[in-house]
Amino acid sequence: MAVHAKFEIIIVGRHPVNLNVIRKYMGERWMKTFKHKTLGTFTQRDDYDELRWETELVLPAFSAFKYTANGKTRRSAKVPVAIYSDGPPPKSALKMLTIIKTSQKKLVKNICDTFYRDLHQQGYDDLPQRDDGYGMWWSRDPVTVALRCRKVLEKRLKQDRIWQPEDLLAVLYEPSVEVYPSMVDGLGVPRTLIDLGAEFEEEHGVAVLTDGKKVLSLGYSGEA
Repeated sequence: MAVHAKFEIIIVGRHPVNLNVIRKYMGERWMKTFKHKTLGTFTQRDDYDELRWETELVLPAFSAFKYTANGKTRRSAKVPVAIYSDGPPPKSALKMLTIIKTSQKKLVKNICDTFYRDLHQQGYDDLPQRDDGYGMWWSRDPVTVALRCRKVLEKRLKQDRIWQPEDLLAVLYEPSVEVYPSMVDGLGVPRTLIDLGAEFEEEHGVAVLTDGKKVLSLGYSGEA
């Protein structure tokens, strides 16, 4: 099978040069950084004309999500963070990350509690309970959730179902944080998502919309 690649060529002196190579070099050469006294150093990335500031935030409470996609144990307390902004990281985004850092223990508990209520793994035959879901398929199909999680739960917790909120720590993994300062609510709070892998939703992953202290909504990764 033939593979065709698109190149932009310029002439330097009498020599043709691949413009993409120059762009890559200059991007790495002039990569910007931003230092924050408590959140650490952010590095600006540019992928597909989308600028963002990346760092790894130390969030010890999030190490409770201790598994990875391949089933290995995740031992790091660092969580990948991205702030989507053309200019320097806005104060609203930095404030949001500070709130998450301060409220991390409470937030992790709230993530587990919220998913536990929405998955209906205990008492899921009680139809009225389904009315308080977030509209995702897993709110309406607890049996599929149970089947998809069963093997992992038996291996990690020696049980076949999610019986309590803490059990979600065995089926949610690899958290990351995304902040969108250009998208704010009525109070000026930037749209902030915590993305996670999930044994019951391996294709899309899951996400929680948060105000930094609690879960506001659930959805697919990047879409809550």
